[in-house]
Amino acid sequence: MNAENSANQLERIRQAQGIEACRRQFLMMEKGKPKSTVRILNDAGLRFATLFVLRPDIVQLDLFHELNERNRIALRFCDKVLPEKTLADVSGIPLAINNEAYYASLFWILRTGAPDDGLSEAFDRVLDVSATILIKKCCEKMVLPIAAELIFKRNQKGTYYHDLVWAFFSSRDVYALRLIAERLRSNNPKDTALACQLLSLPRDTPLGTRMERQTQYSRYLSWLKENNPYLYFTGESLMQTNCPTPCGVNLEAKYLCKKVSPRKKEPVSALSDSEQSCLNQFKDTEENEKAVLASYSNSLHSENPSNWNQWIQYPIEKQLEIAKMGRRDFA
Repeated sequence: MNAENSANQLERIRQAQGIEACRRQFLMMEKGKPKSTVRILNDAGLRFATLFVLRPDIVQLDLFHELNERNRIALRFCDKVLPEKTLADVSGIPLAINNEAYYASLFWILRTGAPDDGLSEAFDRVLDVSATILIKKCCEKMVLPIAAELIFKRNQKGTYYHDLVWAFFSSRDVYALRLIAERLRSNNPKDTALACQLLSLPRDTPLGTRMERQTQYSRYLSWLKENNPYLYFTGESLMQTNCPTPCGVNLEAKYLCKKVSPRKKEPVSALSDSEQSCLNQFKDTEENEKAVLASYSNSLHSENPSNWNQWIQYPIEKQLEIAKMGRRDFA
């Protein structure tokens, strides 16, 4: 039996017969062929859940120093984020952080551990912290689909997901909004309800039929496409309010057709004197009028930059009159 097949055997036993059966099989393997056991632990096909449940046995058998770098980092990471410490004898060994191997190990934890989410409270805690670090420190886009899947699975099961939502939106990436929006098309009412909540959409909109769900999804994508250059993330989360608004639209930037930083809300390039003069007029209008002006300005700028350059120089009252009429030819 080669190492890969042995690793797969451990996975099958854990999933089919449970953790204790997996541990018994591991101890039997170690007693018979110790060197082969280490190869099994270091096998590329081993999942984090199996390493996690074997932590006590790895310590008891003093195998930590024989593990590969991926596994050593993973076990030290568990000790760092969990209250119970299993590696007291190696506590003096620093946890390698902020290097490629560290982040690769965290991604392995999350990628291979996600299918076993719910294994234990401690296990889920490790997944959440690894996802948070990868998102906040690495801005790793590959993590977002995994995190989104975990959020909606936990919501379906009724388990805790608020920390993961906070980490997810900490990416401040429009891709995160698209991943949530995908759930608007789900057949599961829990998915659509949570998607509406996280995207700050009205939850009284009927989403009972496939057509209604597709319409809501298409409508949101259209809104996202229009406002993408002017979106900023608020930092609100479910830990603060039951109805968070994860992002907002900078109407001033939309009016001037100036792309904003999603992290800082401000335009990525400085305003010219002419733009600042236009903005001063815009700021004095009512909020509903700002929305009309910003929407019209963005649309006109996309369709006919030349006409937009003419329109934006008009007094704000004339701009608003044209915008309300929806005119495109006003020369």
